[in-house]
Amino acid sequence: MQIRKGTADDLSLIRDLTKRATDSTYFIEGMGDAAAKTVAAYVAKSTDVFQYALGSENHSVYVATADEHLLGYVIAIHESPEIDWIMVDPASHGSGAGKALMIAALDALAEQGARSNVRLTVVAHNERAKAFYRKFGFLVTGPVPDRDIPTVEMQRAA
Repeated sequence: MQIRKGTADDLSLIRDLTKRATDSTYFIEGMGDAAAKTVAAYVAKSTDVFQYALGSENHSVYVATADEHLLGYVIAIHESPEIDWIMVDPASHGSGAGKALMIAALDALAEQGARSNVRLTVVAHNERAKAFYRKFGFLVTGPVPDRDIPTVEMQRAA
């Protein structure tokens, strides 16, 4: 597995990877049409968000690959500081790709002076993701209001 900076060559793969990742982690029974529409919109904008981040001085973008296959990606915002998007193909869960992407993103934020108070959001029912983030020092700080899919904010303690 390799972690490298994201490039425009990755753009064609982002939408499908985001769809696979959200399909496996965002839905639980009984969520309804509003949640499905929210996820569809999220997937639809993923390529634009990735492309914007590639051209922004305020973002770091990394991808995990193995044998030219995209395993996942992460987008970090320097100014906020925030882990804005982290997506790992469900077929790569447990491979270390997510861990390597988080380390790359947190290192990039640290280089910008953000070693604590880094934020992220996660779907409230995704216990696996919350446990993963806790391993990096993130704690749930509360719910994110006005979301079709219940979401919580997590923050890395100082």
